Amino acid sequence: MNKLLMLLQRYVPDYQNLIEGVHGWALEELEEVLGRPLPGFYRTFATFMGKRAGPLLEHVHGYDPLEVMDFYQLTPASYLPPKRFLYVFGDSSTDAQHYWLDLEAPSEDEDCQVVRIPLGKEAWKTRLSQAYVSLQEMLFVWAMRYVGLPTFEYDAEYLLDMAPPDSEQEVEGLAHVFVKLGFARLSYPRRCMLFERDDAGIELYRHPSASGLSFRVGMQGREEFRRFQAIVEDIKGIKAV
Repeated sequence: MNKLLMLLQRYVPDYQNLIEGVHGWALEELEEVLGRPLPGFYRTFATFMGKRAGPLLEHVHGYDPLEVMDFYQLTPASYLPPKRFLYVFGDSSTDAQHYWLDLEAPSEDEDCQVVRIPLGKEAWKTRLSQAYVSLQEMLFVWAMRYVGLPTFEYDAEYLLDMAPPDSEQEVEGLAHVFVKLGFARLSYPRRCMLFERDDAGIELYRHPSASGLSFRVGMQGREEFRRFQAIVEDIKGIKAV
């Protein structure tokens, strides 16, 4: 969490004053409601910013463990997925594809895969979609997407369709292009990727299992932004959104 906070503070220097964690007793009560242990990284997240997370989580709701407990107690059981899924963030969009941790799909560092499921009878069987390989990865990607990139004057989004077996080579090739343009690749996350330089940032999203990717860039300076666009739009397969 310290590395995540450092990333956030590069764009909002007083970010530590915008967050507030929860006490351990709230997590213990949530474990009782859930009937199983909470993942280690989720506990760390909640201890740092489970009550208040600033702009990082302004686009979701209901992530305070006390609100999560209310959610479980007030939602009809028939509309909830099995307890193997831990509700973590509420999606306020019209689709209401809420964010859950799949406790039976562990990933890195006591973390779990993030999936999206709406409420509804057996919706977890028919409408579940994978989102991120871990909660930690999702928070790092969101840090750039919702906190870092909005600080830049110009922005653009791109898609790149790929097909195995060459998709990993294409991803690394694109990363190499960014590095040649002066960006430093952050050491984490590893499937999704983040890149920074003094006047710009890039957030590259990769689905947990699909081969395609999308990336967003934010940049200061119109001329340098146009130069970046001309270079990446000349790469085969890349399409502007």
